[in-house]
Order: sequence, then structure tokens, then C-alpha cells
Amino acid sequence: MFEDISRWVILTVVWVVVLVRTPAMLRDPQQRPLWVVLVVIALGAIPIQSWFAVWIDDLTGDPKFHNLFRGLFAVLDAAVTWRFVVHIAGRKGTWWHSAGGRWFRAATAWAVAIAITICYYVTAPAERFRPSPDGPFAVYNILIFLYLGVSLGAAAWQMWRHLPGVRGRTLRAGLALVAIGNLMEVPFAVIRVGERLTWWASPVLTDVAFYASTARFIMVPLGCVVAAFEPMRTALLYYYRRIRLYSLWRSLRAATPEIALAEPMSRWQDIRTMDNAWERLHRRIIEIRDSAFYLYDTWGWPELVDQAANDGRNDRIGVTARWLEVAKRESIAGSAKRYRSLDKAFLPALAAEESTVHEETRYLLRLHSALGSPAVQAFADSLRQDSATGH
Repeated sequence: MFEDISRWVILTVVWVVVLVRTPAMLRDPQQRPLWVVLVVIALGAIPIQSWFAVWIDDLTGDPKFHNLFRGLFAVLDAAVTWRFVVHIAGRKGTWWHSAGGRWFRAATAWAVAIAITICYYVTAPAERFRPSPDGPFAVYNILIFLYLGVSLGAAAWQMWRHLPGVRGRTLRAGLALVAIGNLMEVPFAVIRVGERLTWWASPVLTDVAFYASTARFIMVPLGCVVAAFEPMRTALLYYYRRIRLYSLWRSLRAATPEIALAEPMSRWQDIRTMDNAWERLHRRIIEIRDSAFYLYDTWGWPELVDQAANDGRNDRIGVTARWLEVAKRESIAGSAKRYRSLDKAFLPALAAEESTVHEETRYLLRLHSALGSPAVQAFADSLRQDSATGH
């Protein structure tokens, strides 16, 4: 009863994953290999169901054909998974990535599938899937479990070795689940081949093998879907950061219409625009900086920067916010352009080691918060009259 429930859980999980993610994965060429793995795993969850075993045995008239079918599908599953892991995790330029490596893996899978089919049919029906240390069915057991253990064990090792270089915690977690799930096939294969060859017979080991196989069926598709959702998560994160920068961007673009290539969009339009999240966030950061630099060069003057530094106690964000607020007001008021040569020390920070989208977004949000602070507003109010007279 427990095994049947577990198999139904596996079937439900993998097919829900496939149905939910198929449209998005087919649209993205980079995710199509992952989609193939998910489909094969989902199809492989069907032969392990008891109702399927009854149906296919009745169809073929062979009461043990469902076991052969499961074995052949397990070989296909392992071959596709190994191919996928080599595709994303194998070291480029190695033999495994070459056409020879691909042909070798495909030929090995075909050879194992053909060999176990032959072993099945040359074995007397009464001896099929009965523990035996010799005979053609012993060869069947050695071939299939050796292939499953080696191929999925190698896939797990390659994936695990690849993890340290993976950027993004979500993607790394998903691929770790795939690696651990594939690794579960190794103890399963070892226990099963030992039972089939009569090296041991233990109910505990039988349960361990079942749980290991169940863990793989759940962890691999779950890991695949976590990895598949990573691009969506990243796009939403970039979208969220761009939305948060809207107020700062809009205020600076309104103060520098001379350098704006297009009319700034409304907040509602900005919220509705969700495509090309990375490019739009990057463009927003660049436009914010362009406006700040233009204000600095056009409406800044040395005394302003000095007073901002004194009033802001040389806190870089506070000083930048002070002169930027004053220059922005000068521009909006239509004051004469100054074009004075200024020290670049208090331009918005752009050190190479800090130049990541995450760090830049955090910095600009802190700058926006400082612009609206009472201290900065009071500083700008106090200088407005002096700037109008040119002092």
C-alpha cells in the first residue's frame, strides 16, 4: 500500500512540474534540454505504476514484460540524464563534450538495452526476475545495474564538481538536488544487483533500495524545476529593482530633458513593462548616472561641493545628495548653466569592485533616500538664494 501511494505521489509531482513549466521551457532554447529530462522522468513514472504493469502484461500476454519495460525505460532515463549533465556541467573541450563522447554514451545505452532484451528472451519464462547467481538473467542484472550505477553516479559526480562555479543560490540548490538525486541511484543499483545475484537478501536493504529510488524520482524533477524557475526569479528580481529606482530616475530625467532620448514613461507604464528585465534595469542605472553627471558638470560650482562636504561631514552619499538636490533645483528653475570644472570626488560612487547591479541598485536607493531627507532639503533651501545670485 505504501509503495503504491509513493508511486502515485511521484507520478503527480513530476507531471505537475512538466505541465506547469512546459510552455516557458519550450520558449527558452537554453531550457529545452532540461525539459527533455523532465519529460523522460515524467514518462518513467508511468511504468512503475501497478495499473500500468497489469495493462502492459495483458497487452503482451507476458506476465513479466512490465519489468523489462521498466528496465528499458530506466536505461533511457539514465542516458538522457547523463547527456544533460555533460551538456551543462562537463568541462568544455574534453572528450566527453566531443562528438565521439556523445556517440560513445549513446552506443553504450543502446548496447545495454539490446543486451538486456536478448537476455530476457533467452531466459526461460519461469526464471525471469528470479534471484540467480548464473545464467543469462544474471548477465541481465549485471548489465542494467552496472549501467545505471555508473552513468548516474558519473552524472552526480560531474554535477557536484560543477556546483562551486554556479552563480545564484537558487540555481545551485536546484542542481544540488539533481546531483544528490542521481547519486541515490548508486546504492539502489548495488543493493538490487546483490539481491538478484543472491549475494544477500535483507528486507532492510530492500526498503533502502526502494527509498533511494523514490528519492531520485522526487529530487531530480524537483531540482530541475527549481533550476528552471531560476531565470524567472532573476527576471522578477531585476524588474523589482527597476521599479524601486523609478522615482529617482524620473526626477533626474525631468531635470535633464536635454539628454533624454525619449519622454519618460509613467509609473503605470513602467509597472506594466516586464520584458527584457536585465537590459531595462541596466539602462535605468546608466540613465540615472548620466543625469547626475550632467547636472554636476552643468549646474555645479566649487563652493557648492565644498559646502556640501562640510554640511554632510564628508559622508559620500550625504554630500552627493546635497549637491545633486541643489543642481536639480537649479536645472528645473532654468538657472544659467555654469560649466565649471569641479573635483570628481563626490560624483556617485562607481568603483570597479562595487560595479555590480546589486550594489549599484543599493547605492542608488540609499542616494534617493538621502535626497528626500530633511537635512538635504534644508541644505538645498539654504543655498537656493545664494545660487540664484551666482555666489
